[in-house]
Order: sequence, then C-alpha cells, then structure tokens
Amino acid sequence: MKPSQSIPFALLPLRLFLFLIFQSVVALMLGSWQQSQYYWLLAATLTNVITIALLIILFRREGKTFWNLFRVHKAHLRKDILIFIGLTLLAVPAVLLPGHLLSIWLWGDASASVKLMFGSIPNVLVYVLLVAFPVTIAFAELPFYFGYIMPKLAERQKSKWIAVILPLLFLSLQHVTLPFVADIDFIIYRAIAYLPLALLIGISLYYRPSLFLFFVILHGLMDLGAVAMFLFQNQ
Repeated sequence: MKPSQSIPFALLPLRLFLFLIFQSVVALMLGSWQQSQYYWLLAATLTNVITIALLIILFRREGKTFWNLFRVHKAHLRKDILIFIGLTLLAVPAVLLPGHLLSIWLWGDASASVKLMFGSIPNVLVYVLLVAFPVTIAFAELPFYFGYIMPKLAERQKSKWIAVILPLLFLSLQHVTLPFVADIDFIIYRAIAYLPLALLIGISLYYRPSLFLFFVILHGLMDLGAVAMFLFQNQ
C-alpha cells in the first residue's frame, strides 16, 4: 500500500487520541483528572479546530476546496429535502433511545451517564462553547469521517462495506475518550451509544452524498443540547 493510500486508515483514530490529549492537558492544568471530565466540550472544540485545519490542508493538496463539501445540490433539492425529513424522523430515536436504554442496562439509572459527564465549569467558558462547539463540530466531524475518509476508502477498497463501516465505527468509538473515564461500564456506554446514529448517517451519505449539508446542519443543532446541559448545571 502506498503511503498516500494509507492516510485514510491512519486518520480513523485521530480524533479519539486528540480528545484524550486535550483532556490530559486540562487535567494537568486543574490538577484533577476527575474534574477534567467536565471539560470534554472544550477538548472536543479544540479537536474540531485541528480537524478542520487538517481537512483544509488535505483537500488543498489534492487541488480541491474543503468548503465545496457544503454545496447545495439544486438539481434534486426537493427530493433531498423529502428524504431528509424521513431520515430525521429515524434520527430522533437513534439519538435518544440507545443512550437511555444503555444507562438503564449498565447502571439501572437513566441519568447515570449524565452525572459522569456534566458538572460545573466556568460560566464564561460555557457561553463561549455555546457557539464554538456546535459550529466547529458541524464543520469537523461528519466532514472528517464521511466527507474525506469514506470517499477515499470507497475509491481504494474492493468492498464498499469497508468504506462505510470503518468511518461510522470510528465515529462511534471516538466517544470513548470524550471524556475518558476509567470505568468499563462508561467506556461501553460511550462506544455504543452513538452507533445507531452513525449507521444511519454513514449509510445515508454513502448512497446519497447530496444529503451531506442537511446532516451537517442537523448535527450542529443537535449538539447545542450538550452545551444547554452545562447551562442547566450552572444554574
């Protein structure tokens, strides 16, 4: 395999490691690993900034433009909207149910995972993240896994399912270190909770790439909820 061909495979675990690195930096600054758990949105935002910068560089090396990923496909816009509405109806339970059921199964408490992830952090940081987190994740996460890696794998792999499964699998697994908590139940929870949504998005985008912008917008809006949880915690 040529070095350029191995790049998509090498990139797959990148965000998982970056989350852990930034949490480690926060833990050193605070002098507490447990307290660093609550700064996971900051770790995610910093990782997103690096991801966006990397994608811009990678696309530029190929003579392409990163921002072209977010173009509107006017030729079949009406059909895309109708399809996306249907997929959104599937996305809601794919987001809400797995985490709820996993929490009950693992801890017997639907709110157990929330207690491990959401704690008090400075109000100023929360208000900064209210904008920075959903905006950066919208331009980083799906573009990284499905705008760059999945098409590259599809070009080079004989099996289309490798191109679909690997990105969506790592999209789900990256949450193991966002935040990293040394608890096997929590690790299982974070590894699996987003897998149904990742499956829905990955398969949808593989077969209908023109839905990309719709999912990017939905993703950003959904992640506003995470910041809202911190606002609630700080009341």
